[in-house]
Amino acid sequence: AITAGDCNKSRPMSNLQEELIAARNRCDALKRELETHKKRMWDATIKSISDAKRVGPLQRFALKSRRHLRAHISKVYALHWAPNDSRGLVSASQDGKMLVWNAFTTYKINHIPLRSVWVMTCAYSPSGNLVACGGLDNHCSVFQLRVRDAPLKPARELAHHTGYFSCCRFIINKYILTSSGDMTCILWDVETGEVRGKFIGHGGDVMCVSVEEPAATNFISGSCDSTAKLWDI
Repeated sequence: AITAGDCNKSRPMSNLQEELIAARNRCDALKRELETHKKRMWDATIKSISDAKRVGPLQRFALKSRRHLRAHISKVYALHWAPNDSRGLVSASQDGKMLVWNAFTTYKINHIPLRSVWVMTCAYSPSGNLVACGGLDNHCSVFQLRVRDAPLKPARELAHHTGYFSCCRFIINKYILTSSGDMTCILWDVETGEVRGKFIGHGGDVMCVSVEEPAATNFISGSCDSTAKLWDI
């Protein structure tokens, strides 16, 4: 229970207002310092550099659609080219299907039913033998493509994140890197399903990852905390 003595110990409302005003003034002063620093760093503009180097205007060009890959019946949420095959492509859709394509012929190579329609990401392994996907079911499902089972079943289910899977990318076939709404990234051993590393540091949902190629010794992650972080693997 709150006693009269406790009330007397609390700070007057006027003091709180003064502290709030002082904090706002400090924030405004920091903003002005940042703007001043930015202006000092702005030693050139794109126009001044292009004028100095006499860069001519870019010619207008029209993008043309070369192929139409039609099979999904709902939103296509994720795509990924096969790293070592310019024709290989995997797509994941909220129709509950993941499709592997020959992007040149537009033929479907594999048709994979998913455990959840709420898929957010997919990935193609460098060897071309594996694909993976994940989403709001908090699982990353890994499939082997060169098997005769129909329909394809997950070769491995990776479940350690406590939030949704937002992105996944293979690393040299044996490992896969995932990002999640639980503000972390995880490096997995695909063969065993074990967690090999957990990367903690973001203050918001981690939405994407990109692995350095071809060394695969670093990766970068982007988050809803408005930052991108570079990590060692």
